[in-house]
Amino acid sequence: MACLALALPSGGAAQEESLDPFPAGRSTLEVEFDGLPLNLWAYKPDNYVGDGFIVLFHGASRAAEAYRDNAAGFAETYGRLVVVPEFDAQRFPSRLYQFGGVFREDGSFADAHERTFRFVPEIVAHIRAREARPDLPYLLLGYSAGAQFLERLSAFMDLDAERLIAMSPGSSLFPTREMDYGLGFGGLPEEWSSDERIRRYLALPLTIAVGSADVEEGQLPTGDAFDQGVHRYSRNLRWFVTAMDLAHTRGWAFGWRLVIHHGAGHPPPEMFDHPQIGNALFGHRRP
Repeated sequence: MACLALALPSGGAAQEESLDPFPAGRSTLEVEFDGLPLNLWAYKPDNYVGDGFIVLFHGASRAAEAYRDNAAGFAETYGRLVVVPEFDAQRFPSRLYQFGGVFREDGSFADAHERTFRFVPEIVAHIRAREARPDLPYLLLGYSAGAQFLERLSAFMDLDAERLIAMSPGSSLFPTREMDYGLGFGGLPEEWSSDERIRRYLALPLTIAVGSADVEEGQLPTGDAFDQGVHRYSRNLRWFVTAMDLAHTRGWAFGWRLVIHHGAGHPPPEMFDHPQIGNALFGHRRP
């Protein structure tokens, strides 16, 4: 089972003690991370026995509560705690959410403590502290805009997630320097755009999941992003195949999986309630 090494934050949620566990059913908590309060929308099914949790990153609608509720079905099916951090549009516009705050408003490269990515290991540590399990396994699942956040996060941070699932992103981080950051590794400092960085990216335990009917062109990025494909379905297929071909050509390890939800469009329930959801979440496991 492929895993990544977690870089624990100094201070913050990982240091917390005597926290109450998440209650059964639906709940909402406001938790302060580095002085910034975030809402955590959680669902713990009655059949939860401590097998692990899923951190779900919502889409551009920022409707964290709705994403939590839509995820309740697979949370019950697989007995997993689901937690949806709310990154509201007022404090986290697309530069800070989908693109992680990698670049400042003036176009300069941001330091690690400025990037929105920094909240993720703290959120993970907080959930583990509440459940009194510092080694509790987890998955990271990003949907649409949240998948964009997750895939870009994966190039910048080391996490011990069992699996990263990028579901239905509208644009993707292709393993090339020929596209600028957001769509590729171009324009990033050498440390973050080298062949070694891209090799590491292709070795990640990353699953791409997309619906075959996710072919609506409206509200998708245009310009350079359009070169990735005319709709989400084609973009995600091209993203996976491009990465697979590069890994094969270079002789690099390739840890990605592709899961197609046949007949599903873009609405979250069509993906979350699809028969392939189990494959997307846990199909990497071997009997």
